[in-house]
Amino acid sequence: MVRVALSAAFAALLALNPASPMVDLTPSAAALAGAAASLNVLWNALQLVRPTRTADRTGTAVAQLLLDGLLALIAAILLDPTATPLSWIALLVPVLDAAALFGSVLAGVTWIAVGLVYAAVRMRLSESGADESALLLLGLQQLAAVAAIAVPTGYLAARLRDDLDQTHHTLVEARRRATELELVAGHSTKLTAAADADRVVSGMLNGTLCLGFDRAEVCVRQRNGGWAVTHAAGEGPLHAVDADLGAAEAVEHGRPIVIGADGRIDHLQELHLYGFEGCVVMPLWQSKASAAVVRAWSSEPLGVDDSNVGAVRLLSAQASAAWETASRYVTLRRWSQRVEYEATHDSLTGLANRPHLLARLGEAIEAVVRTNVPFALLYLDLNGFKQVNDRYGHDAGDVVLVSVAKRLLRLVREDDLVARLGGDEFVVLLPAPGSIDDAVEVARRVCANLSAPVLISGREVPIGTSVGVAWGTGDDNPEALLRKADAAMYRAKALPRSGYVLARGVPALRGTDEGGDA
Repeated sequence: MVRVALSAAFAALLALNPASPMVDLTPSAAALAGAAASLNVLWNALQLVRPTRTADRTGTAVAQLLLDGLLALIAAILLDPTATPLSWIALLVPVLDAAALFGSVLAGVTWIAVGLVYAAVRMRLSESGADESALLLLGLQQLAAVAAIAVPTGYLAARLRDDLDQTHHTLVEARRRATELELVAGHSTKLTAAADADRVVSGMLNGTLCLGFDRAEVCVRQRNGGWAVTHAAGEGPLHAVDADLGAAEAVEHGRPIVIGADGRIDHLQELHLYGFEGCVVMPLWQSKASAAVVRAWSSEPLGVDDSNVGAVRLLSAQASAAWETASRYVTLRRWSQRVEYEATHDSLTGLANRPHLLARLGEAIEAVVRTNVPFALLYLDLNGFKQVNDRYGHDAGDVVLVSVAKRLLRLVREDDLVARLGGDEFVVLLPAPGSIDDAVEVARRVCANLSAPVLISGREVPIGTSVGVAWGTGDDNPEALLRKADAAMYRAKALPRSGYVLARGVPALRGTDEGGDA
């Protein structure tokens, strides 16, 4: 902005007074001075609107230095030293620019070049009869003053500029690191809260992309020793990427590595082949059987000390801990479910056991109190099961029990419960049969189905069952209801073949008695 204002003021000065009283300029010289001043205005305005890129700064600085030198010479010549003794101060501008932009050596070169041109022009424009030696001495004194002021001042200005640039760079870097650490902290919280390994991996990949990487992926070592990409996020030309790139090395050393910053030609060639400039590979977990790494790809070159590299390493460490925690949680949850299952189910048939049945009976009784909808309970005992054990052995008896369990599960609804109380005794709980007739119909189907023989080692072994049917109205507790159904079952055993009997107090069937054969 200052350059624009100064160059505009100089152009206005030329337009209002294109030549000093002491110097007569030709029209071409005046036009050249005006064009140079106007060009300087446009040049500085352009730099203000469109900042110079880092790669173009040297060329821009050289062009600016040449333009400043031309205008300084024009100003020093137009403002004749006889009328304006301090006109030579304009020569400070290019020398200061050279010192600030390129250092003392080029500032000296600029001072010599501008001084020679200035002295030559002054001698040429001096009046005839003037003491040329005096003019030359005066010019040399002025140029010495320029050097004495501009060179050290420009050098100090350059050092101040470098300090300011370094301070600005440090501030920008600190802000970027703070932002990245904030992102890492936010994603680490989500990773810690994740309950399974897949969510941890997904959160790790998304967090890596938020840190400015173009693609992130998880590579897992296979049983054959090779590597495979199992999870990926982001975009990138990785259609046939080598999953082993950096993975084995990172696992072997047990630390992150930055591919591209190690100076290896083969690494650089592979990165360029895939369209990237850098890659960070970090171990995620490792065991005797397998291992996994996280790879973060970047389209910009990466250094070991880059802030985003440090941030993604922190995120990877958090993900590794979260993944281990999630894996342990899943293992404990499965173990807990297994223990709970074994505590509530029969180990042979997989049916509910007595404690599970009693708990469901309690819930059914409470439901009757709330809804006034009764339930049915079928108590089963196999006929001739003792003879099967005695004749064919206990292994054959186990086959019979498993076969009976499968048949019962096929006969009931999804909401019904089939339980084994022990030995050859089973119970079927019908939470909402509709009516006692519907419950009896289930009992008939059970008796008919279990009357079919069981195939054991190529031999058909006949079996049967006796069923006691109890009706839950909410007046009994679970144990009392079981006793009622058990008593009815023993009465059913007196029937000539497989059959059912209703427990005491159960409403009679429409048009029938309280029991019957299958």
